[in-house]
Amino acid sequence: MKIKVCISFALALLFIISLISCEKPDVFEDTDLLNSLYTNSRDTINIENSEYILETYLSRNLMPGGPIPAKRPLVALIFLVNTDSLQISSDIDIRKLYVIKDRLIWSSDPADSNDPYVPDFKLGKVSNDGPEWNTDIYVDVVAEVIDRSIDDKYLVIAKHQYIEALY
Repeated sequence: MKIKVCISFALALLFIISLISCEKPDVFEDTDLLNSLYTNSRDTINIENSEYILETYLSRNLMPGGPIPAKRPLVALIFLVNTDSLQISSDIDIRKLYVIKDRLIWSSDPADSNDPYVPDFKLGKVSNDGPEWNTDIYVDVVAEVIDRSIDDKYLVIAKHQYIEALY
């Protein structure tokens, strides 16, 4: 009987340690960065005589099932869109993504979306493993865009973006 209690206690302890040691998203408060993002971001940026805007799709998968507890992070799918519908230069890339909720900032290095159906006038990136913020709320999204041809960077913002729950 004592062995069963010890094993149960050890398993419970391992479970708690694994929950605590899970990698957390890069969420922080930084007033200077927050002010800089809002001051230097534009809803439309101009690069090489083309105008670009940011489209976002933010969601959390809340589909029931799977092992408990299931990690249900925020996923940010973003697109830099050339408003002229012209192909985006290979010198242009998205380096950093910031999602702002009140004074909290989630920062990530987005990866290529690998969606073969994205048109040439859109540059798609995705960031997974975001914070587990509530759904049905609005946040602001800022992308740091670089132009490697002239080594310049731009900040483009999409304000009041909805976080959707996927069921």
